[in-house]
Amino acid sequence: MINNMQINQPTGKEHKFFERYLDNDLSQLAEFLQNQYSNMENLKLSGITEVTEKDHWLSSDSVSTIKWREYNVFQFYHPSIHKLYKNLVEMVKEACEYYEIDFEKQQYMIQGWFNINYNDKGKLDWHDHGGPYAPYFHGYYCVKAEPSTTYYKVFGKEVDNYNKDNRLILSEMGHPHAMGSWDWEGPRVTIAYDIVPLKSLIVNNAQSQHWIPVT
Repeated sequence: MINNMQINQPTGKEHKFFERYLDNDLSQLAEFLQNQYSNMENLKLSGITEVTEKDHWLSSDSVSTIKWREYNVFQFYHPSIHKLYKNLVEMVKEACEYYEIDFEKQQYMIQGWFNINYNDKGKLDWHDHGGPYAPYFHGYYCVKAEPSTTYYKVFGKEVDNYNKDNRLILSEMGHPHAMGSWDWEGPRVTIAYDIVPLKSLIVNNAQSQHWIPVT
């Protein structure tokens, strides 16, 4: 979730969701993330501060979403997150090939966070993540989000992205999206990420000690 990035023009390429299916133990990963969420709520996770009215994304009613600026999920020590990162690197390279972008020249950086939501509480309404368009990318990974739908507006056309657990997607930024409603009980758990060129972070004086290289 980033703002004020430089303005790009559409690439002329048809929009594409890049995807992978992983074989992570999702019960274990969901438990790990819920424990981290509890640590955030209780201010036991390093760097996390108390939620105030000055924070963004309060309507999500998810502390791990609201506090996205204060941690990077890819710095959590968990094998499933490491596997997610490694697959994302390959997906970014695939997206660069599709959009005819020099991956090495971009010197990509990544930040990530996780979302835990419930069907009777807040959720993420329509929003975007900066950019827009390639070479800026965003996506998410479903830990426990099936069945549910994430709605996209791709160049003004509404597109339904049907969520599947253990599936990660990558899309260029610039296409607003929102969580659809779901009727099952328990936490809806996803990991989300932004991937941008290093130069854009420098130009926009982005927060340091937060983004890590995509290598």
